[in-house]
Amino acid sequence: MKLTVILAIQDSLKYCTYIVLILTFLIGCRESATYVATEKYSFEILPLNTEVVAGDAIEIRFKTSASANLFLIITNPFGNILVKPTLEEEIATFSFPKEITQKSGLCQWTLVYNQEIQEKGAISIYPNPKKGTTIESYLGPRSISAGSNDFSMFVVSPTDVYDNPLADSTEIVNSIQFENSIKKTSVQLKNLIGWKNIQSAENSGRILVTASCNKAKSKELTTIVYPANAIDFGIAYTRNHQFADGNQIISFSTNVIKDKFRNIISDGTLVTFAVTNRDGMLLQTTGTTINGVAKANLLHPTKEEDWEVTAYINGAAKSDTIKVNFESAIKNYDLSFSQDGRIVKVDAIVSFMGQWVPDGIPITMEIKDEQGILIDTKRTTSKFGKGEFTLAVDFYPNGKYQLHIRAAGILKSKNVILQ
Repeated sequence: MKLTVILAIQDSLKYCTYIVLILTFLIGCRESATYVATEKYSFEILPLNTEVVAGDAIEIRFKTSASANLFLIITNPFGNILVKPTLEEEIATFSFPKEITQKSGLCQWTLVYNQEIQEKGAISIYPNPKKGTTIESYLGPRSISAGSNDFSMFVVSPTDVYDNPLADSTEIVNSIQFENSIKKTSVQLKNLIGWKNIQSAENSGRILVTASCNKAKSKELTTIVYPANAIDFGIAYTRNHQFADGNQIISFSTNVIKDKFRNIISDGTLVTFAVTNRDGMLLQTTGTTINGVAKANLLHPTKEEDWEVTAYINGAAKSDTIKVNFESAIKNYDLSFSQDGRIVKVDAIVSFMGQWVPDGIPITMEIKDEQGILIDTKRTTSKFGKGEFTLAVDFYPNGKYQLHIRAAGILKSKNVILQ
């Protein structure tokens, strides 16, 4: 019993020894906390010009004995930058880089020591036109219509040599040349630009514009004043003869088309000549203007016709209506039939001087049964003043038929018996 108790006590002491050793090791490895007192420094800003022009050197100086962990944070509209000082006889000097000094606007600075803000301030940097001015100019649209309702806008953006926009109210002088006059006007710069509307003139031509600012000149820009919409106009025609021979050409032309300001309309304006014949059918031909005149052609009809002709400029103007009459060039022709009636020949189609008509005169033949019901219509064209139709037995059985032949507007009818 005693032995058991002694062994239990020995085991307990062994575990206690282990615990004491572990605690001693942990305490011995622990770092003792070190507290360093932050040294306090004063920062006295030396005289500073808070308004400068772009390109001038900028330095901020502080009287202080601090040396390490001292920075100046500079902020302008383009971003942030961190600057270290140069130290000399307890004077910390911060020099602004040219990327900052050459850009106009509000420039803010913050003095930081040991990650704590010590001082703040701002410097205003103004444009520097004394070193030179450059001008960007824009004009548009580059084409306008004659009259008082249209205009081009002339926009000018002057900057200094560092590309800083000049101050509001800077004077810009515009020069405007048209025909034999040159006018000068002035505008004030506002929100980076100066602008002026260049009104169109009543006469067509070119308007030249330039600008100047602080002795700097812009490039020459041009806007073209085109004629306004055309007004109503007249038309006429020419032809070799009045016969409807389907061969000759009739030419239509306009007079000189102008706008309401008496400007000749632009070359290339499309003019459509619409022709209505006696049957109400519409023919059409087109031409484009050169020096205000448009021309277009049509073939003579193949039969006696009466035309009414009107010309249009789509959406703008139209001409008066003229009438053109054509006499029939073909007065008559002959018909002949084969013995079985199945070959029909149209002969002796001659024109107004007894000559063969031009090849291609349309000839039609309507085929009707004995009761006058239309069965078929056959078509051909003349060649050497003749035409021919064949009535095949496979399509037209033997019997009585009515044939109606028309050429050059002349209708002839014949009753035949097909065999």
